Amino acid sequence: MSCRLREGHRVFVVREQIDFRAGFDKLSMLVREKMKMELIEGDLFLFLGKNRKRLKSLCYDGTGLILISKRLERGRFMSVADFEEDELSVEELNYVISGGVVRRKYFGERALQAAAEPLFSNNGFAGERTEHRSAAQAGHLPSR
Repeated sequence: MSCRLREGHRVFVVREQIDFRAGFDKLSMLVREKMKMELIEGDLFLFLGKNRKRLKSLCYDGTGLILISKRLERGRFMSVADFEEDELSVEELNYVISGGVVRRKYFGERALQAAAEPLFSNNGFAGERTEHRSAAQAGHLPSR
């Protein structure tokens, strides 16, 4: 599954773990109260649970709220604490939804620019190719 958002839409990770019985009202209240943001701007908000097997996302499409729920059959989603930033790019969102782990080469505003390429891992699924590079191998640290 992948999400296609319109230009200018932003994706935010909600740092508070949720009870997955929560629906539209509870999740929209968390966005307003905890994040001090409004859903009507069209941004997508990503919620993760304690056991990391499920995630929910909530956004407003102009006509109403959309609530998406996903459960992984194997593996786990990233922990809320593992996200380096509260805002993700759409590419990073798609990778998180697929059960991947996002690690950025750059931080802050530079990480959200199109030139910044995230480093991904496949969360240890068997049979899938994993590429691991140290910062020195990637050319981001001076060699000794």
